[in-house]
Amino acid sequence: VRFCIYHLNQIKRGVDPDLNIAAKGLSGEDYEGHTWWDTETYCLPFYLFNNPKAARDLLVWRHTRLPQARDRAQEKDCVGACYPMDTIDGTESSRSWQNGDLEIHVPAAVAFAIDHYERITQDTSLVYNEGIEILMEVSRYYASRGAFRPDGQYGFWCVVGPDEFHFAVNNNYYTNLLAQKTFDYTLKVMADMKKAAPAKLKAVCKKIGLDAAEPKSWKKMSENMILLQDKKTGVFEQFESYFDMPSVDLDAIDPGDFPLVKHWCYYRIFRWDMIKQPDTLLALFLYSHDFTMAEKLANYEYYEPRCIHESSLSPAIHSMLAAEVGKAEEASSYWSHAARLDLDDYNRNTDAGLHTTSMAATWMNVVYGFGGMRSDGDRISFRPVMAKMWKAFSFRILYRESVLKVSIDAKQARFQVVEGGPVEIDIFDKARTIGSDEVVVAMKAGK
Repeated sequence: VRFCIYHLNQIKRGVDPDLNIAAKGLSGEDYEGHTWWDTETYCLPFYLFNNPKAARDLLVWRHTRLPQARDRAQEKDCVGACYPMDTIDGTESSRSWQNGDLEIHVPAAVAFAIDHYERITQDTSLVYNEGIEILMEVSRYYASRGAFRPDGQYGFWCVVGPDEFHFAVNNNYYTNLLAQKTFDYTLKVMADMKKAAPAKLKAVCKKIGLDAAEPKSWKKMSENMILLQDKKTGVFEQFESYFDMPSVDLDAIDPGDFPLVKHWCYYRIFRWDMIKQPDTLLALFLYSHDFTMAEKLANYEYYEPRCIHESSLSPAIHSMLAAEVGKAEEASSYWSHAARLDLDDYNRNTDAGLHTTSMAATWMNVVYGFGGMRSDGDRISFRPVMAKMWKAFSFRILYRESVLKVSIDAKQARFQVVEGGPVEIDIFDKARTIGSDEVVVAMKAGK
């Protein structure tokens, strides 16, 4: 963990807002130093809770490159702003057209990051200045990229979700949910600004030529978003007809075939229900408070056996969800893989550079996984879980200008503000005020 933290601190310090996070950090030249959507979904949490200035700079970086995102949307016969799959200067630099053109979830990751930043820091200055312009333009993009079905439901056709083993699918759950959340958050910020900063709202609307009918259309699109789910099992369908796809025995695949993208042709990969990395499960993690524990368990048990983990983004997300749904042993196994991915060269490609995203996810695995923290609500919440391979563990986070220390063992979890004023958090679904006096909470049985 300290190895990972060292590299994350080395990569971004909040000194120069014109620098982002390269996929390989400063350790190698693979991907030519490009930035991906991983920055907003995987890396940003580390900086939010350790170095908010660096987190803010990452969002300012996206705003600075908004003109290129507008150009990219036009290239794709749309309006608004579409952030590229990967980039170093704001323009699309993807090596494969199917990823660059069809992974339309990337702009929503930027919108999610703005929302996440505001929730944690309560800094509305960024949202009311740089953020609102991004949100409006990204909402415009999704409004022009999607369409209404004859039955009045709204969705997105011919896309690729985070799972890149399925190409040109329709109504990918992750993509649709994040687009819906983008519409909703944009409308919320506009409503907030109408009261708190009406002049700034009017100025940005004039700057981008926003028509009064556009926000109304975004509301309609959000309310009618296609989100596929088997009501009987509670499992969300990754995309239309995914449930009908044939399966392949993952354990029967020759280890020498990995990575599959280098040894199997595309149609051999795309024709199975095998997935590369968490897709629907990632949505359940990012918006944890929107789902019941029963839904999380059902989806984890359905998708986990179908994942081949051919991405450094994969093991840690599975570990965090496994811990949450009561599968501590599986969580520990995935944790060990994620934490030592580069140290043991599990993917046989560390010579090309370290996996920055996996290192960020390793930190998240301690704090969000076994620490049980979630940060998508109005305040952070904790449902800690004791790791099978540890006797105890602790961590510190910076939350609303206070340093919160969390210490956990098999019997109890202890919370204390060691620097700054009291903070409001939830522990096992109960509101607590944490100050300089340590608050001790018994661990839940079986967790």
